Amino acid sequence: MRILHRGGLATLVLLLSMLLVFAACGSDDDEATDAGGAAAPSEPVVVPTVSDTGSISAIPTSAPADTSTSASDSSDAAASIPKPEDTMMPLGEPVVERLIISDAPPSSESSNPWKLESPRGPYYMNAIYDSLIAVDPLDGSFIPGLAESFSVEPDGTSIRLKLRQGVRFHGDNGEFTAADVVATHKQQTREDAAHTHRSQYRQVTPEVVSDYEVVLRTDTPNPELIPNLSERNVISFEIFSGKDMTALGGDEIPGDQPDLSSRLPAGTGFYEFVEREQSVNFLMRAVDYEHWRHQPEFQEIEYRWISEASTKLAGLATGELHMAQLPQDLKLQAAAGGAGVARPLTLARERALFVNNHVFDKDYFSYEATGTPCGFVHCDSVFSDVRVRRALSKAVNRDEINDVYYGGEGTEVHNPHLIPTASYWNPEWDQNFDAEYGYDPVAARQLLADAGFGPNNPLEILIDGVPSGGLAEKADQAETLLGYFRDVGIDAELDARDAATTRAISRVFGHTNRLTFMGSNIYETQAFRVHHHSGTTPRGGPEFRGLDEAITQQRSTVDPVKALDGLRQVGDVSFPLHIALPLFWVPDDIIFNPDIVASYERSGVPLGVFHSIQQIRAVRK
Repeated sequence: MRILHRGGLATLVLLLSMLLVFAACGSDDDEATDAGGAAAPSEPVVVPTVSDTGSISAIPTSAPADTSTSASDSSDAAASIPKPEDTMMPLGEPVVERLIISDAPPSSESSNPWKLESPRGPYYMNAIYDSLIAVDPLDGSFIPGLAESFSVEPDGTSIRLKLRQGVRFHGDNGEFTAADVVATHKQQTREDAAHTHRSQYRQVTPEVVSDYEVVLRTDTPNPELIPNLSERNVISFEIFSGKDMTALGGDEIPGDQPDLSSRLPAGTGFYEFVEREQSVNFLMRAVDYEHWRHQPEFQEIEYRWISEASTKLAGLATGELHMAQLPQDLKLQAAAGGAGVARPLTLARERALFVNNHVFDKDYFSYEATGTPCGFVHCDSVFSDVRVRRALSKAVNRDEINDVYYGGEGTEVHNPHLIPTASYWNPEWDQNFDAEYGYDPVAARQLLADAGFGPNNPLEILIDGVPSGGLAEKADQAETLLGYFRDVGIDAELDARDAATTRAISRVFGHTNRLTFMGSNIYETQAFRVHHHSGTTPRGGPEFRGLDEAITQQRSTVDPVKALDGLRQVGDVSFPLHIALPLFWVPDDIIFNPDIVASYERSGVPLGVFHSIQQIRAVRK
């Protein structure tokens, strides 16, 4: 009989003691409940982007019964930027000057994130650096940022940006101009850069028209370019002061390495960098002038890195911490004790499992093709038969997992990477999900038998069971899946090897029978390119010929609206292929102390766990 883990006795004892503290200091939780919002928006989420005519257009990414496509030109979009009077702070000082947010330590903390990080990794810097294209905090749509307008050039691939004037950098670093766009591009495309968007930006050449107009020239259509330039990716082309980067030793002479160990270069955000201690904290302070876009609520914001969920809960209870993310069991306990729960307005994080290393036999960054007869790296992979992949899905009781791990609040993933409220969604995927993927252990056994596996020849697989950041329930859930698989005759075992070991094997495509958890919040177009397209070294997911062709076609435009339209065709190809063992969309709930934080309403569109922090409203004296 499998075990559905809910947490240890010692943790429960600690939780009960913490509840007493919350009950003593917590306020009425009606406001906290209302602040969370719904799991999915009730109105269409509008995602403005650019069309081939050069104007900003929009499509809804949810599909209510009666909606129509709306459009606005650059001036309309610019009007959506809040005016200073709309963002003035209410009367009364916040009850604390420093807001303390806790999260697990970042997987990496480089001194030069433009050169070395992955997008959204350094999300805690998103209040220090503004993006060329901003994002509406409530619906995730693109709106003007440091660029007052953006449009597609007649060549259909390049982007013209008209820059905002009068935006000042922190410190004595002057105003933002096109020169800073060039400096940022130079840092992201250095020869020794490891940033995961470096290859895309190397296909772009900034052409300066004037101090306040730049064309990003490219002859390669890239539907990720506009999202990459936006707040959806931190840090990916977030603008720093070229003057200050030079002062820190960067790029005045080709090959110069800036010294960012003591401080970061100046940005234009409504907070500025103060100090950091890697693996301990990150501190920033509100600017002492009227910011062009946001007026800070708190004088200081500190991110404090803590791995243990129980320690974060204790910190919230004692007032040492003010906001944190907790796993489901601790979240429910904290909320019952009076803590506030801020839920994003849209679907946030996808949970699924990938089969490892079912990839084409072609040259990749870390692999040289060997000419295998099947055309894939491994002709003997147990996952090469779709009946095996389908059997894995039908062995899993999703209702049970949802109740235990997500309190029934998860939304089933019915087609991996594709959002069920999006305009491209095909309702046939919902109608056919139970027959194709739904829980049916009898059918799972038959599928395995049809694929040649049975009591005398059991399917042998490994399940990634090592805890990792952003997947609080991963280790326990791996054991639950282990039980489901064994129930249908699969010889499943937990892979307890550390991440460094398994990552090295994955880089040379060494796994042939391993399932890996995926907890992605990257947007659809990027997800298919990253996980299932042969154009780049695959990371985590399997590749298939028909799907590869569909993704290539979907990526043949720079216009994200057209790219979204193409996802219907990609999804129709991917659905019967079982490109993943789909589980749930899980909301990124944030727990907060209601004596310090009044509310935190934000979209949940992929921006990192904590984003749009101007939406964090302070309780005031």
